[in-house]
Amino acid sequence: MKAVIKAEKLTELMFRKGWTRRQLAKSAGIGEVTAQQVCNGQRNPSPPVAKKIVDALGVEFEDIFELTPVSRSEQGA
Repeated sequence: MKAVIKAEKLTELMFRKGWTRRQLAKSAGIGEVTAQQVCNGQRNPSPPVAKKIVDALGVEFEDIFELTPVSRSEQGA
């Protein structure tokens, strides 16, 4: 499984809190580059990173992430 960001929802939540990506990274305890890549959809977060983002925003996992299966090619099979 992989967590895919609901970018519009994340952007809305960050806007409501008045947060930049830098502030999200700091609040979640993740790197700024990681936060930027996740927000841009360039990177799917690991489970621990996804949990940190959800906890920092105070929302449910399903509010900002969607779980999708990982294809065989992504698994390296």
